[in-house]
Amino acid sequence: MALPELVFFGIDIVKFLIDFANLFGLFLAISLTLNLEYGYTGIPNFGKVLYVAAGAVVAGSISLRIAAWVYSIDTRGDLIANSARVVNQANALIKNDSFFAVGIVLLTLVIAALIGAVFGYLSSYPAIKLREDYLGMLLLAVAQFFQIFLRGYEPLIGGTQGISGVPNPYAYWSDLGTGVKDLVSTLVIAAFAILVYLYVERIARSPLGRTLRAIRDNENASRALGKDDVAVRKRVLVVASAISGMAGALLTFNVLSVGADTWTRITYTFWPWMIVIIGGAGNNVGVALGAFIFTALLKGLAQVKFFFQPYIPVDVNWFQYIVFASLLITILMVRPEGILREKPSATLPRSKLQTIFGSSELRDTQIAPKKEVDKA
Repeated sequence: MALPELVFFGIDIVKFLIDFANLFGLFLAISLTLNLEYGYTGIPNFGKVLYVAAGAVVAGSISLRIAAWVYSIDTRGDLIANSARVVNQANALIKNDSFFAVGIVLLTLVIAALIGAVFGYLSSYPAIKLREDYLGMLLLAVAQFFQIFLRGYEPLIGGTQGISGVPNPYAYWSDLGTGVKDLVSTLVIAAFAILVYLYVERIARSPLGRTLRAIRDNENASRALGKDDVAVRKRVLVVASAISGMAGALLTFNVLSVGADTWTRITYTFWPWMIVIIGGAGNNVGVALGAFIFTALLKGLAQVKFFFQPYIPVDVNWFQYIVFASLLITILMVRPEGILREKPSATLPRSKLQTIFGSSELRDTQIAPKKEVDKA
């Protein structure tokens, strides 16, 4: 039952598509949470890496300790130093234990969500008192402090050395054939990303979505209408941080390693911001499009960048940053609202809107300019 090999120009297409789907799913989920915070609520979260890292740390640390405890694996008094041996023994046992394989993923996701939610709740206090620019700088600094803490506190994930391995919950499917466990990991990430998209889109189309936009555009006016902007911001940060923590946990189970420098500000803060800006803030479809374009460029450039070395005056490893910077500048200059700009969201099903307004009136409303719709 091994996955087929389809090699094209030296590239294993099947493996490439699996890696692409994993990266796209994770970036989509994280970027959707940022869109919920910034695109809909106006919270400039420049510390997104904090919540992703928190969930990833939980997955690496908790899963390793649970596996050693459940299977009574001798840690020789130092679990971190002997993590490689513990992981090898645990993976051999997980192959015959479907209950543990499924249970450890579900348990870790729940704990990662709780830890992410706690971090989000703590972050909500400065979000209430600080203006957007100062809030962004504070969240960025807190994320950096957390990374420094991980480097210095060895009992959690080994400090600067990290954990050399993490129990692979997908090892249960490894006997089915080469690459099957990787496919299972991809399906889990894909299901998670789809659920996050449906959840965020449901929020955007609900009365809560209109409240978020009102707070983002004019918090004083929303207060005058009786909206509690403080409570709303808290809930948004808690929910978005919980989802980001779950994404971090799935990331750990995908790469099967944990280290203090595994998560960088570029990858899990700047890249999601770039995705939201390219696709269009306040538009979940646009964010999905931005995540697809970004992932396609990132994976594609990794395959072809060495062909450009004779033609560029810098090291080829910096080529992707040049391309992404150029793309970002172009988008901001030509279409600052993103490829797909924000549009009014229908909070009722289309069938009910047709019953209320009639098909012709509904069609006229859909083609009306945005300003006219807002006035209506």
